[in-house]
Amino acid sequence: NQTLALVGIGAIPWLGNEHTALGSVLFANVWHWLGFPTLVLLAGMQRVSKEVIEAARLDGAGDYVLMTRIIWPLIAPSVTIVTILTFIGSFNWFEIPYVMAGLTGSPGGATDVLGLYFYRTAFGSTTTGIQDFGQGSALAVMMFIIVAGVTAIALRYLRRREIEL
Repeated sequence: NQTLALVGIGAIPWLGNEHTALGSVLFANVWHWLGFPTLVLLAGMQRVSKEVIEAARLDGAGDYVLMTRIIWPLIAPSVTIVTILTFIGSFNWFEIPYVMAGLTGSPGGATDVLGLYFYRTAFGSTTTGIQDFGQGSALAVMMFIIVAGVTAIALRYLRRREIEL
């Protein structure tokens, strides 16, 4: 809001408006997760040998062919790791919405995510105030089954596309 004030725009209640609350929490989450994939993908790119790229260039490979046929298959292990861990992390998303918007999920539940819903269901922070450990546990087990299934499918698909250096 201080930056907006410098250009003459009034203060915006980022978490107090149901239209901007989810975007604010998503921005914080992207900022939180951006470093890890960047470092893993950078490490994967640095593993690609300069000799391999030079040989491809000498063979007449253009930028598109170099990226899709040489570099992409060589960094596939790094992409696999980032894809799987980011997918799992998206289902474990609890702390940022909880810290920024509380258990109520901001106005009208705009920042409500699965983790907060499970917590409220299991520990009685809903509007009724009733604790339902059974339903909360069932929801968590269902989420685990979904995440494990999708992860197994993604690993099988992505492992077929990997090339060892």
